[in-house]
Amino acid sequence: MINNEPAIPGDNLLNEIKLFNEVAAIIESRKFRAQAQANQESVRIGSVLLNGERAKYGKQIVVTLAQQSYAPKQAATKLN
Repeated sequence: MINNEPAIPGDNLLNEIKLFNEVAAIIESRKFRAQAQANQESVRIGSVLLNGERAKYGKQIVVTLAQQSYAPKQAATKLN
């Protein structure tokens, strides 16, 4: 059934605010779950796959990420 009655002024704004709040709550919930999952995976990597050698692994990851993030910037600079 379609309601053809005119909307009360402010109804749309209230609905938009309610929708925004619901979406924001969902995003925050998913963000928390993603962080928890990432933490579980990092613990597994450190304990099972790396036999507890997290410090060495962490140092290598930092070096690798720094090289990867610097290389595209350096290439772009050379193109200009």
